[in-house]
Amino acid sequence: MKAVRIHKAKDLRVDDVEAPEVEPGKVLLTGGFSGICGSDLHLYYAPEAFPWDFSVPAELTGAQWPQILGHEFSGTVAVVGEGVTNVKVGDDVAVFPYHFCGECAACRSGDPSLCPKMAFEGIQGRSGGMAEVKIVEADKCYVLPQGTSLELGALVEPMAVAYHGVRVSEPEGASCALVVGGGPIGVGAVFALRSLGVETIIVSEPSAARREVLARIGVQHLIDPTTQDVPAQVAILSGGAGADVAIDCAGAPVAFAGAIQALAMHGRMVIVAAYEKPIELNPQLLAGNQTIRSSAVYTPADFQGVIDGIAAGNYTAEGGWIDTVPLEQAETAIHQLRQGNGMKILVDTSAQ
Repeated sequence: MKAVRIHKAKDLRVDDVEAPEVEPGKVLLTGGFSGICGSDLHLYYAPEAFPWDFSVPAELTGAQWPQILGHEFSGTVAVVGEGVTNVKVGDDVAVFPYHFCGECAACRSGDPSLCPKMAFEGIQGRSGGMAEVKIVEADKCYVLPQGTSLELGALVEPMAVAYHGVRVSEPEGASCALVVGGGPIGVGAVFALRSLGVETIIVSEPSAARREVLARIGVQHLIDPTTQDVPAQVAILSGGAGADVAIDCAGAPVAFAGAIQALAMHGRMVIVAAYEKPIELNPQLLAGNQTIRSSAVYTPADFQGVIDGIAAGNYTAEGGWIDTVPLEQAETAIHQLRQGNGMKILVDTSAQ
């Protein structure tokens, strides 16, 4: 089979590798799509920035590089192993890609997203999404709602990142939310806020092209932070109260300050973005008993929350925010995204 494997920094190859065989408790998936994530770009350009030595087998999976890339993926169940009962041949599924130990303090507390031994398929796993055939544990497979495309199935993982951040913001009862940054995770935050019942959703995004995409997926309140005052616009759209919650998907210090100023009294801001530059925290911004929290990864409940939102019609791959490429163009797509071109690219893993 063909698979996109990363061997070292800036060394990505489409290799011919032996297809895996099914094992008890596992399934083989064929076809589907695999999303290119920002972390995939970091793996390609600067793997040394990660806290793991990829030449050493991961503790939970035993995997080491070269590694099949891709941790955001979907596929169709082709073969089921002994003892598998939760999926059947022909099911279209999204894959929950990370492994956690189940024994550490984080896992025991019910939050495996903070497990220090965490390992992802596509980063330190037996498999990865960018392959014609994938072997995964059956209990990591979430059956997609009837009629859901495999493209949308591949988006469940990044959408779960956004869903978790929104859930951390405690949106219950919120009437107005601000999303800062309209990239893929910002889009996911919009979908999650819709799923969780927030009516007024405002997105601040400097890119005109991205604002056009956001408008096509139904975002009614868009702010250009390069020409408009974000707190002032949020005040107008919220009837003077400010945003009950703000989801920071931008990772830009100037956007961070604007989001805090746009919060209502007792407002809650959650940082989902990764920051490459320090944030200057002006004490004058800290007023009104507001809360700032961080969010990373997601839980199985978040994954299921996205699946439920898809079933309810709150998620879409339409609107022009998704592009697809074949396996052979995965590296070109990584370069394209690095240059800021495109929004979300999925790799088609169907056998050609």
